[in-house]
Amino acid sequence: MPPEAPDPELTTIRRAWPLAARNCLLDSPEARLRLAATASMAATLVHEVNQPLAAATNYLSACARRLRALGAGHEDLLAMLDHAGQETLKAGELIRRTRNFVINGRISGRRENLRTIVERAILMIGERRDRVGITTEVPLGLFVKVDRIQLEQLLFNLLLNACEALAGRADGWIEIGAEAAADGAVLLSVTDNGPGLNAVALARLADPPGGPGAGLGLAIAAAVAEAHGSRLEVENPAEGGARFTVALAAAT
Repeated sequence: MPPEAPDPELTTIRRAWPLAARNCLLDSPEARLRLAATASMAATLVHEVNQPLAAATNYLSACARRLRALGAGHEDLLAMLDHAGQETLKAGELIRRTRNFVINGRISGRRENLRTIVERAILMIGERRDRVGITTEVPLGLFVKVDRIQLEQLLFNLLLNACEALAGRADGWIEIGAEAAADGAVLLSVTDNGPGLNAVALARLADPPGGPGAGLGLAIAAAVAEAHGSRLEVENPAEGGARFTVALAAAT
């Protein structure tokens, strides 16, 4: 199969492996071997998982064609099959782009609507969103240059972290906000009214995935932020809770 032509709308945003500068990753032969093994496993995973995903997509398409051949009256089933096909395609894209991110830390950014990304990330946390109050203060016309899938993963991890912090609270809330900064960037924030982060939790942001005491979700979010040329800022606001903020490149 010939290689795909590069998409002119895509822009490589960042450098090589974003966590490579952290001494704890590459301070021993064992750590370097583990990193190489992770990259190899990512490549294998893409190859092995994409085959059944492609097969599932083909089966769904075949079912849709047979239903359409039967005539009218199956619109609901066809809609479900179409949605299922779109989800399998999305899964394949997610796996391929995550593989590229794991291997070389590079992401490809394009102009994306930030409000749409936020809404998709909220859907990703499933029924957890019904246990807390989630509000969004993200303008509809705000566009950023990002890797959509990776940013959705960043938000998913931050929302999941907030939901876990609010577990058992009847008055728990999460606010997702975005605003333009003076330097032209867009500041995206996730704030909750949980107990805040203690020193141990804050230190986990410096741990590589799988490192001692690692908070894997926060480590992934931090890595995605770095790959976008930013960093994940964390604070405990004076009024309580925790706030995570990342600066994104604005797109006109």
